[in-house]
Amino acid sequence: MASNPPQALRLTMTYEGTQIRIAGSERIAMIVPATIATPPEPRQTGYWFEIRDDAGRIVYHRPLHQPIVIDAEAFSPDPKQSITRVPSARREGQFTVLIPDIPDARTFELHGPADPTRPGLVSGTLLSADVDTLRRMKPPAPPQGPGGATPTPPPTTSRGGTS
Repeated sequence: MASNPPQALRLTMTYEGTQIRIAGSERIAMIVPATIATPPEPRQTGYWFEIRDDAGRIVYHRPLHQPIVIDAEAFSPDPKQSITRVPSARREGQFTVLIPDIPDARTFELHGPADPTRPGLVSGTLLSADVDTLRRMKPPAPPQGPGGATPTPPPTTSRGGTS
């Protein structure tokens, strides 16, 4: 008898400045990582996401490690200098989160500081979405190359025997 594997939604988020949006959602067969921390407390700092049920109870949550890039490593040409972090000139990018696609999931919420450059600020709700809407979303479009062209994957070569 065949069993149905656990399902998850892979959400792709994009951000530009302080604006975050969900670019796409894709249903995949996998077990999401377990919740590893106690539920977030009022006035907590940092980033995390929550899945809530109809009654507003948290049914799943996971911390996120600084999903919005605010700086980058910089290497000095002087070997005696250490690696430093420099602020990013442009703040745009994307990140993904995996959420369980469970029957009682109703709302997805992303939490974090209103200003990513001030991670010590008390976190608030940055984004909220209906899980049923996420289930109906399409996966994000593939990245565009120069001139709007879809990048061509590199050619593959086979190893081993000859023909």
